[in-house]
Amino acid sequence: MSPTPALVRAVSIGVGTVLLAVLVGRTELMLLGAPLLVWALVAACWRLLHADATRPDSPRIRRGVRAIEEGGSTAITVTASPDLLLSVSVPLTAHADLFPRFGSATARHEVPLRVTATRWGMVKVGPVHTVVADPLGAHRRQHRLEPVTVQVVPSAPVLDAPTEVPTPIGVSGMHLSRRRGEGTALSEVREFRPGDRLHRINWRVTSRTGTLHTNATFTEQDTDVLLVTDTLTDVPPAPWAAEDAPSSLDMTIRATAAIARHYLIAGDRVAVFDLGSLIGPVRAGTGPRQLRVLTEVLSRARRADGQLRPARTLRTVRPGTLVVVCSPLLSELAIEQIGLLRVQGADVIVVDTLPPSIGDLSMLRGSPVRDGGSGPDRFWPEAWALRRMLREETVQELTEQGVPVTAWEGPASLAPVLLSLSVARSAPRRRRG
Repeated sequence: MSPTPALVRAVSIGVGTVLLAVLVGRTELMLLGAPLLVWALVAACWRLLHADATRPDSPRIRRGVRAIEEGGSTAITVTASPDLLLSVSVPLTAHADLFPRFGSATARHEVPLRVTATRWGMVKVGPVHTVVADPLGAHRRQHRLEPVTVQVVPSAPVLDAPTEVPTPIGVSGMHLSRRRGEGTALSEVREFRPGDRLHRINWRVTSRTGTLHTNATFTEQDTDVLLVTDTLTDVPPAPWAAEDAPSSLDMTIRATAAIARHYLIAGDRVAVFDLGSLIGPVRAGTGPRQLRVLTEVLSRARRADGQLRPARTLRTVRPGTLVVVCSPLLSELAIEQIGLLRVQGADVIVVDTLPPSIGDLSMLRGSPVRDGGSGPDRFWPEAWALRRMLREETVQELTEQGVPVTAWEGPASLAPVLLSLSVARSAPRRRRG
C-alpha cells in the first residue's frame, strides 16, 4: 500500500514546522506540527501491527446466482481484508440498474452491490474499480477487477391460453385423442366386452342394471411443438417510442420463451429452429430441463451487429406438428418457409413480432410529435407506413391459406388462435368414403 497525499502532507508540514521552530527559537511553533507527526506515527504503527491486512492481495468478487430472469436481481459482493476500508465504483451498465444507484459505495471489509436486469442477454457488470485503505486513511491501494457477466434469461410468463392442439401425434400426454383407449377422460359407460380390463368395471351401473358394464375412456396424447424464430432482421422500435420499447428480436425471444413454457408444462415435446444464425438450434425435449436449456440458448443470442448471416431453411417436418413461427414477416424466406411447412401437413401459427410503433399511421397525422428536420431519416415514418401496408397483404394471404396470424402483445396473445383451433378440432367431421 502506498502513502496517501494526506500522510505526505502531514509529515511534510509536521517536519517543516519543527525545523522552523528550531531555527527561529520559537518552541510554541512545535505545537502546530506535533499533532500531525503524532497522527503519522500512529498510522505507521498501525501498518506494522497489521502487516497481514496490508499485504498486496487484491479484493475478490463473489457473485450470487449465475442466471436470472428479466426483471430479476442478483447480488455481487466485493470483499477485502477485514481491517481495511473498501470503496467500490462500478460504471453504469446498459439494460441493468445498480444499487447503490450510481454504483459507488464504501464500507468496511465488504461492499454489497445489487444488479437488476431489465433486458435479456449477457449483461457485463464492470470493470470494478476498488480502493482499499487503512482506517486512518494514511495508506491506500487501487485495483481494477475484471467485469462480471450475468446471464439474463428471457421472462417466460404463463400464457392465458388453452393447451389443446389440433393434431396430437404422440402416444402419451395431456391432450385428448378422438379415439378411445387407455386414459383418464370418460368417454361412455357401455356393456362389458371380452378383452376389457377388470379394473374399469362400473359397479354402480352393473348393480343397477344387472348387466356387467365398464367405463370407456379417451386416450391421452402429446404432440410435437416446433418454434421457428425469424432473426434474419432485427427491427428496432421507432425513434418516438418509449425508451424501453422492445425490438423485433426482443419480442421474438420473449414470445418463444413463453410459448415453450406453455407447452412444456403440458408435457409436449418442444424444439426450436432459427431461420437466422442468432439462436442455436434446440432439439426436441420435454420437462423442466428442456425449459432451462431453451431459455439459456435464447439468452445467449447475439444481438444484431450489422453483419449479413446465411439463412437456413427447414426442409421437412413431421405431419401434424404444431409449428409456431415468430417473425416480423419482412423476409421473403420466412414467408416461403411458412408456406413449405403448411404444405408438409404441419399446423402453423404465426406470431407477428414487428414492433407496433413501426409504421404507426398516427405519425402521418402529426400525433405524437415527430422530429422535424431535413436529414436522411425525415421520411422514415412514411416509408415504414407504406411497408406495413404492403405487409398487410401478406398477412391476409396467409389467413386465407388457413394460417392464423396474431400480434404478440403479451401472455394473452395466443388465446383467440388456440381457442379457435381447439374448437375446430372438436367440431363434427363428415366421414369420407
